Amino acid sequence: MEWINEIYMKREEFGEFHHLMDDLKENPTKFFEYFRMSLKTFNYILEHVKSDLTKYNNFRRVISPEERLTVTLRYLATGSSFRSIGFSFRMANNTVAGIVHETCRAIWESLGEIHMKFPLNEEAIQITDNFWKRWKFPNCIGCIDRKHIRIKAPANSGSMFYNYKHFFSIVLQGIAGPDYRFIAIEVGAYGKESDGGIFSNSRLSKRLENGSLNATSERQLPGTNVFLSHALIADEAYPLKTYLRRPYPERSLGPEEEYYNRRLSLARQVVECAFGIMTSKWRLLTKRIKVHLQKADIIIQCICLLHNIVIDREGIPLNIEPTPNGFQQNAAIRARNRGENHAVRRAYAIREQFKSFFQ
Repeated sequence: MEWINEIYMKREEFGEFHHLMDDLKENPTKFFEYFRMSLKTFNYILEHVKSDLTKYNNFRRVISPEERLTVTLRYLATGSSFRSIGFSFRMANNTVAGIVHETCRAIWESLGEIHMKFPLNEEAIQITDNFWKRWKFPNCIGCIDRKHIRIKAPANSGSMFYNYKHFFSIVLQGIAGPDYRFIAIEVGAYGKESDGGIFSNSRLSKRLENGSLNATSERQLPGTNVFLSHALIADEAYPLKTYLRRPYPERSLGPEEEYYNRRLSLARQVVECAFGIMTSKWRLLTKRIKVHLQKADIIIQCICLLHNIVIDREGIPLNIEPTPNGFQQNAAIRARNRGENHAVRRAYAIREQFKSFFQ
């Protein structure tokens, strides 16, 4: 055990942070490759979390907030194990795990309200305007989709987290705006739940149903005298609601319905692109996250927030431009039978009006 302690004691002499950080700061390209963000953005995040990550110890030199942020970003960017990160930075496994959890929580609590806030009033209007300008889909306040995140099977959970893709997962459900940013996320649904059930049981669904998000107000369709509600765009797995636009079932498509589906599909690729950009940058999302569920939730939330922060401060990646056939990740799912009530009939009528608008 003594030789292990000696390795950790030489952290400031041989640890990755201490012999690499200064050189990275002198090379913007390499810094971006290492951290997935610019030095300016790194310093911006550091300034917001520094007070929460500052530790005091009279017996040995503490790990600085800058090193803690570095360790966390490398874990999120590479998906390497705590053991591997620990050897690189000369830290014990449990030290790395503690740093990652504390730092992710600090980032979320310090910057969440700044970079991920559901748009209301003027902000919502700006989003719908941008959706129309860029994607030619009116009255859209966002596109919703979900992603299964691999996790270590929780103890005594049975098959609750075992999904139809045959691995254990929790579900990240996200709403993306026209610029590939997430305007709302929800993490933690059981992997076993059906796609439709994940949404129906979510807090987001309940807030949309009771109108607390103020997202369903009506607005005039461009170039017409028709007023229709704002809504999210979704795929076939989601229910048709007055606040949810989904495609027509493929079993009964005429030319007008097919064209409507193409227009909706093109706009909906915004959220698929958002997931694609985020996953390609933060490679932990391609690996199995081996932490307790509550800690996995905050790690995933932090990654989504970092995705937004980088876009807000550095812009959209130049090589991202979806096409009608690009970023297709979800197979068509048959619509479930639902009872005919007033809200459902209204949702069908709204979709018919949107179909007519596109002709």
